[in-house]
Amino acid sequence: MVLRKVNKKMAMDSRRKLVSALDPKSPITEQYRTIRTNIQFASIDKELNTIMVTSAGPGDGKSTTAANLSVTFAQQGKRYC
Repeated sequence: MVLRKVNKKMAMDSRRKLVSALDPKSPITEQYRTIRTNIQFASIDKELNTIMVTSAGPGDGKSTTAANLSVTFAQQGKRYC
């Protein structure tokens, strides 16, 4: 029973983290698309090759942000290495 609760919690965490892929119409996903659009407008004169996500400390959501931004760029057909 404990293992089942842990697996369920891990599944919920995964769904929250990749909200852009799993719930494309959510308000959170729309915010990631807004960030994507702002990045594109900020680099309108020059094509981006790399995007870096950073923060002051651990657990701030860097990986979550990078993954969701990657999904939104991929949904638009863009590819960054």
